[in-house]
Amino acid sequence: MSQKKVEAYKEYKKNKQKYIQKEKRIRMIELIAAILVCAALIFWIGFSAAQNVKRAQDADTSIEPVTYLNAADYRTFVGDLDLSY
Repeated sequence: MSQKKVEAYKEYKKNKQKYIQKEKRIRMIELIAAILVCAALIFWIGFSAAQNVKRAQDADTSIEPVTYLNAADYRTFVGDLDLSY
C-alpha cells in the first residue's frame, strides 16, 4: 500500500464512528422520505377514489324521472293546432 492509502485508512479508522453516524443519518433521511412519498401516494389514491364515488352518487341523485307521452293526447294536441297561415 502506498503511504497515501495508509494515511487515508488511518484517518478512516480514527473517524469511523463519525462516518457510521453520518451513514445512519443518511439512511434514516432516505427512509423518512420514502415513507412520506408512499403516504402521499396512498392519500392521493384515496382522495381520488372518494371524489369518484362522490361524483357517482351526485350523478345518481340528479337523474330526472322519465315521462312517457300518451299517444292519444299527442294526436289531440296535433289535431287542435291551427296550421293556417
